[in-house]
Amino acid sequence: MFSPNGVTLLICTHNGESRLHTTLHHIAAQQVPMHISWEVILVSNASLDKTIEVATDLCEELQLPVPYRVLDESVAGKENALIRGFEAAKYEFIAIVDDDNWLAADYVAVAYETMLAHPEIGILGAHAQGAYEITPPEWFDQFKAVYAIGPQNEGVNGPLPDNVGYIYGAGSVVRQSGWRKLYAHGFSFTTSAKRGKVLSGGEDLELGDALRLAGYKLWYNDQLRFQHFMFKERMTWQYLMRMARSTASSQITSVVYYFIFRHPSLTVSRFRFLYTKRLLWLSIQIVRQPRALINALLYTDQESLTHNFEMLRLIYNIKSSLRNWRKSTFVFKSVNNLKKSLVNKRYI
Repeated sequence: MFSPNGVTLLICTHNGESRLHTTLHHIAAQQVPMHISWEVILVSNASLDKTIEVATDLCEELQLPVPYRVLDESVAGKENALIRGFEAAKYEFIAIVDDDNWLAADYVAVAYETMLAHPEIGILGAHAQGAYEITPPEWFDQFKAVYAIGPQNEGVNGPLPDNVGYIYGAGSVVRQSGWRKLYAHGFSFTTSAKRGKVLSGGEDLELGDALRLAGYKLWYNDQLRFQHFMFKERMTWQYLMRMARSTASSQITSVVYYFIFRHPSLTVSRFRFLYTKRLLWLSIQIVRQPRALINALLYTDQESLTHNFEMLRLIYNIKSSLRNWRKSTFVFKSVNNLKKSLVNKRYI
């Protein structure tokens, strides 16, 4: 199946009825040259509010200048909403728009021209500028990247180094033919993005690594801009600590790709050895910082001790790695099978 060149704005939302108005307003205000085809798809992911009704009414009220569809994905997890949107998308360039992303007026045009000019791009990253419901706390600037705010690739336009770094999902643009290539070779997400006591995620990193495995590049364009709105509930120290747990809970798949990229002939037994070696390395990092460890355990809620974040992330990484020991082998076999399929089979 061939997808014509154009841009699909894919909005994935969970219980987003109160957040959609501004997001859709910025989409309605897009200034797109006549030669660029585009559309809007909104996927409500296991929403319990009136997201579908509100989204439909807003699209009509704002008089979106292009075709739009509002879909329902009942299975929780952003990865499921993405898959539903990818299946429905008409165009080759699929922009992932979260319900708190406010696109710059030229976003569609910049995304289209960049993806068209560089067919090697699997995922294109954008520059997210912060927008805030309240004045950010003093420590916020230090952790902007954790919140997917600020430039990526050190602000340098062009490809990221091979198998190094990542592009965050918010505001990114995925090449649909690359996704179809992965899907045809048996790719499935091993991460899950849900919202609960622990903020799970990592589907954006996993998709980027998988597209690299398929021969595509991750790319950054600083001219591709949007605002990432921060609600006051997110700008608390407690929420940041939840994000520390999140990065740990979703890092197993990233670890698997890290080893596979660096060891092309990796076997299961060798992977287990490297995994164990990494656990030992993490433990040594903690043992070497006894004072930081004590501070992190005793003063978790002390906002002035910003270095607690990194120590807690180390602790959570060890806990997650031990808890997911068996899962890591399953993920390794899954990714390794994908790699073999991509190498040995001709994609049609």
